Amino acid sequence: MRDVTEFSVGDIIKTSFAVYFNNLASFLPLSLVAFAPSFAVVLFFDSSSLHNPLVLDPTVQNPVNAEFWEFVMVGTRESFVELLCLIWLQAGLAFGVVRHLRGASPGFLETFVQSLRMLLPAVLVTVVVTIATGIGLVLLLVPGIVIALVLWVAVPAAVVERSGLRALPRSARLTDGYKGQIFGLALILLILQMVAGSVVVLLASTVVTSAFVLFVVMELCSVVLSGIWATAVSVTYHDLRVLREGVDTRAISQVFE
Repeated sequence: MRDVTEFSVGDIIKTSFAVYFNNLASFLPLSLVAFAPSFAVVLFFDSSSLHNPLVLDPTVQNPVNAEFWEFVMVGTRESFVELLCLIWLQAGLAFGVVRHLRGASPGFLETFVQSLRMLLPAVLVTVVVTIATGIGLVLLLVPGIVIALVLWVAVPAAVVERSGLRALPRSARLTDGYKGQIFGLALILLILQMVAGSVVVLLASTVVTSAFVLFVVMELCSVVLSGIWATAVSVTYHDLRVLREGVDTRAISQVFE
């Protein structure tokens, strides 16, 4: 079981990478299954977006052009489906991470089943989080960031504690006093994602000429990075509960027994 004595951003990142790759045999297939709808939407419904017409054709960027709004609709649809896929992944990994931290080896099947069981509560919580954060960002950037930090562990709280929308105030209590560290964690994860994604795209584009193959490489990279991000959120939830409530990993994971 994981021993936590302080909230350490570096340790959370290190643990997140270790947990994800130690369970790659179950976490990666779950990631691929969770993001399969996102792949399908692009490949079968929005195949033209593989060529990114807004970039290739500057005339399409004109808002009075019908193609501009068509592209906006395509992008909105793809982003919405991708968000749902990410929620599905977070629901499954919240279970898998807690199981791993307890010393067990979460298998793909049980992780997949738990992700389905807790998908609806995770979606409801994420919808509220997204709306609240979006309003905060529109009104003023800082409130939006603060709201995102306050609700950082809402999804794993909903999954692990099966608390539904009560996970929102639950996340606020757990993150109280740690928002600065969580902001640093999120910033580091974001930078790592941007750097890793850019490097993969750069390397792939030098040897790949097919837009389809490049899309597959980029999506696979995105899937792994999303899995690491979701793992980090779940590790954060675990550590905050240990620090704030003095419980151990066994007590946290009892709901799954």
